[in-house]
Amino acid sequence: MNNMNRSALAGLVFVGIGAVLLLDNLRVIPWQVSYYLLQWENILIALGLILVITGDNNKPGYILIGLGVVFSLEEWLDVDVDFWDLWPVALIVLGAYIITRTRKTDHELNYRDQESINDVIEDTAIFGGGDKVITSENFQGGTLTAICGGSNIDLTQSKLADGKHVIDVFYLFGGSKIRVPQDWTIHLQTTGIFGGMSDKRKFIDSNSDPKKELYIKGVAIFGGSEITN
Repeated sequence: MNNMNRSALAGLVFVGIGAVLLLDNLRVIPWQVSYYLLQWENILIALGLILVITGDNNKPGYILIGLGVVFSLEEWLDVDVDFWDLWPVALIVLGAYIITRTRKTDHELNYRDQESINDVIEDTAIFGGGDKVITSENFQGGTLTAICGGSNIDLTQSKLADGKHVIDVFYLFGGSKIRVPQDWTIHLQTTGIFGGMSDKRKFIDSNSDPKKELYIKGVAIFGGSEITN
């Protein structure tokens, strides 16, 4: 889905929420309607559906839907379960997501030789972080994970390989700063939930090679990142 359609969908969500709140304030609709539609569990489900429908970042979308459904079971099934009895589910889902991303990366690396492995960045910062300088002559993307932490990633001494490459990011109460060369063509396709990514590059070379592109995809929840040069 293109950016215009994503923006239109996000706009429709805000219009819908505003309309429900307005009608509720005017006592036009039963209070039960706004009560159930605006419960935080249902908002999680709605956010997840948006991510899935747009076709980007499907995994985070399914995670949000799953969390919303789990925390709604008490009311849906009329089961006497306290919220704090279920919060560890969030850790289980988070851990499963990280494992899935790691296994996917390992599977891809099995098809690369030892030299090309050095052309991929894999950085995980949990309750900490650091500085990392990449000096690859044939950079091919990778993954960045930051949970309550973050790292400084310096790619200014690297050269981007031919073709399209992806850095998959996942930020939760954390983030990173990514420095890139001026002549790289970069596309941001991240989803921010109370967070996000920003492009703060001051100098961009208009003569960049169109055959070399770097896509930064993923999700930032209560966190984010910035790209500089």
